[in-house]
Amino acid sequence: MSVKRFKNCGLVMGVFCLLAFSAVAEALPTKLVVRAKANDAKFIGTAVGDLKVVIRDALSSKILGQKMLEGGTGDTELIMKSPISRDTVLSKGGAAKAEFMLDIDEPMKLEIELIGPLGAGGDIHRETKTTWLIPGKDIVGDGIIFNLYGLIVHPYSPKPHEFYIPGSKLTIGAHVTPMCGCPVSPGSLWNSNKIKVLAQVFFKGEKIADIPLHWANRISHFEATFFPKETGNYKVIIMASDQKNNQGVAVTGFVVVPVQKYHKILGH
Repeated sequence: MSVKRFKNCGLVMGVFCLLAFSAVAEALPTKLVVRAKANDAKFIGTAVGDLKVVIRDALSSKILGQKMLEGGTGDTELIMKSPISRDTVLSKGGAAKAEFMLDIDEPMKLEIELIGPLGAGGDIHRETKTTWLIPGKDIVGDGIIFNLYGLIVHPYSPKPHEFYIPGSKLTIGAHVTPMCGCPVSPGSLWNSNKIKVLAQVFFKGEKIADIPLHWANRISHFEATFFPKETGNYKVIIMASDQKNNQGVAVTGFVVVPVQKYHKILGH
């Protein structure tokens, strides 16, 4: 082989290697969609305080992106009533999502962390999933779905450290919904008759009452009455469960004081 031909061959090989290296090293924008769905209910979004999504490199734990899930609960007819096949896209109808665009040049193992719903108080979830993301192979449509078990239980009465007098009529009330915040009422898709809500009242470290709470003629509201007799500090644990393995718990409390002290607190 002549020197000239050798040089030309080397030049060609060099260009080929450079192009091959460039092709391998080129980062491709790759889309990832993340959603969350309440067990036996709809998608979870803005109306229950959003959920935070954090994307990490599963090997290095480096944070690649973080966003809030934003949007609605999706199409009720599609999610709750229509027959579902393996190709059904459940997220049609504006279901909440967090969408990421990651520039990657090789397959990456991701760790996806979900925190929320942020309006769920003690019923906030913290869950993780892992998945491979391949350059140029978007994960879209329904995306990666977190299925969240549980019920959101928000006590609205008594308010923490609220004051009462002995013998007063006290309402124990809680707002109870699936994780999506979907409405609960008799005979509805989320039937209040199939959700059991129980309040346990504790005084001086001992349980003194188990009180069932019943639907209070308001969407997702459950109530019962209680008449405290002794002065002191009370704790109330409200537990809710349904027939689909969803459960939720909230804790509140109140104080019973003598009548004279009660009026003094009020400034009378």
